[in-house]
Amino acid sequence: MKNLIFCKTSILPQQQLFHISTDIANFHLILPKYFKSLKIIKDEPNEKIVLEKISFLGFVIQVKTRHVIIPTNIHKVYILTGPLKGTSFIEFYNSTQNGTEIIIDLNIKFFGILQVFNFLKGYVVNQMMIVMDEFICSAENKISSDGSSLIS
Repeated sequence: MKNLIFCKTSILPQQQLFHISTDIANFHLILPKYFKSLKIIKDEPNEKIVLEKISFLGFVIQVKTRHVIIPTNIHKVYILTGPLKGTSFIEFYNSTQNGTEIIIDLNIKFFGILQVFNFLKGYVVNQMMIVMDEFICSAENKISSDGSSLIS
């Protein structure tokens, strides 16, 4: 599948949203429905290898991911194991007058048994976009419930 690029927006300032997205150790608190646990096994300032227990297509599975964080606005995620091994998505967080524009460059691949179900790629992409919408909503709710300022 060729890369798919989609765009989302948030009212949160770019720095806040980028910080929430790249706070890997606490990310499961933002989306507990999908991320059951996150264990960082390699922790460098701009790169993390993470064992993630995630809810995927109704199943709880464990995958290893590599997160590359390029301050101040790029978060690259590479799926290293599991049924989406080889999938990558690169998130760009750009400031706008009204908050943040998030551009996601998604390259989805199916591995193993999922290769037989190639027709599900559209469904998986749709689910990933739903998760991103829920992330934005959860991040905005977290900031407003924490009483944190929405200043840039």
